[in-house]
This record gives sequence, structure tokens and C-alpha cells, in this order.
Amino acid sequence: MTVEHFFIGANSLRLGKKVGKGGEGEVFLIQGRPNFAVKIYYKNIRSKRKNKVHALVKSKFYENTELIAFPQEILTDASGEFVGFSMKLVSEHYPMHELYSPKSRKTHYPNVDYRFIIRAATNVARAVATVHEKGCVIGDFNHSGALISKKATVALIDADSFQFTFLGANYLCEVGMPEFTPPELQGASLRGLYRQASSDLFGLAVAIFQLLFMGRRCFSR
Repeated sequence: MTVEHFFIGANSLRLGKKVGKGGEGEVFLIQGRPNFAVKIYYKNIRSKRKNKVHALVKSKFYENTELIAFPQEILTDASGEFVGFSMKLVSEHYPMHELYSPKSRKTHYPNVDYRFIIRAATNVARAVATVHEKGCVIGDFNHSGALISKKATVALIDADSFQFTFLGANYLCEVGMPEFTPPELQGASLRGLYRQASSDLFGLAVAIFQLLFMGRRCFSR
């Protein structure tokens, strides 16, 4: 079996345990760098994400925030080709739906009360505000991208999908979950669409409603 080698700059790194998997790639720990992880895109995705991730790293959005897992360094293979990026490791946090689901809450948050939920909801709003303060739009805000710890602190992941502008070029978010998409964008094509920060607020309101009402859908009867 061939072992693939990866590099950050001229420095070789060894992957640790796989800690995540999604539609575009996989997330691994880095041996010797306990506070960081890498996202490695699937081969058919890499060329589509290369320019955007390079712009994210150059923009240095990752500076001065512990709330958002922005790309920090470019990851390449042995031939120097782009394969992904490094980011701060988000540990001991769980997807937001684990808190508002009564069954999951008993597992991950067995001793919390309603005050904890209100504090967590407030911190989700603060995290979204931090994204907007940096000039970004989340776009695909959903209950899996916001993670909540047992101390009610919040971290946002999937920052490589955020919309932002760098050196005059717009890098868009062209996906979204219908449940968290505002009414004016329902049924519309998101391809090529430049979104306003206000479009995140509908999804945020839905998420807070679900947190406060144990996962109930806002418009259900």
C-alpha cells in the first residue's frame, strides 16, 4: 500500500487519526501539532477549491479569533500540488443539533438547564457576528456547522465555504440547506449569487428557535 506524503511549505507532516468526513473531503489530526488539524479534499474537488483556499489563507482571517476554524496554511502533496489546508482543531464541541435533540442532550449535555441553552444560543449569535465583522458571509449556515461545548462556547467550522472578497475578487458560497435559507432565496439558484450578510440572519433565527424549543421546526404546525 502506497503511503501518501503531505507538506506545509517545505515541512513534511504525518497525519494522525481521522476525525471527520464530509462531502468534499476528510479531516485528520496532525502528529506533533496537537492543536491543529488538516482538511484533505477529495481529488475531484481540489482544483475547484484551490484558488479560494489560497485567498482565504492570504487574507489571514484566522488571526485574532478562536471561534472560527479558518484555513491557515496550504497543504500540498509530494509533487507540490494543492490538496487542502491546516486549521485550528475544534475539540470537545458537538454539532448544535446534539444540544437541541432531547435524546442527544442526555448523552452529551446531561446536566444542563435552560440557562445553558440561552447562553449557547447567545454565543452562536456572537460567532456569526464575528464572521460578519471580518467581512465574510457564512452562506451555508446550518446546524452541523456550529459546534457547542459543555461550557456553552461555540465554534464554527466549514469556513472554506464562506463568501468573502479578497483583492477585488469575490469568492462565493454556492450551496445552502433549504431549512436555513431565507424566503427570498428559496428555490433560487445559488450559483453565481453574491449574498448579503443579512441572509445569514434567517438561518441564525431558525437555529436559535430550534435550540430554545428542543428542535421544533419554526413553521411546523
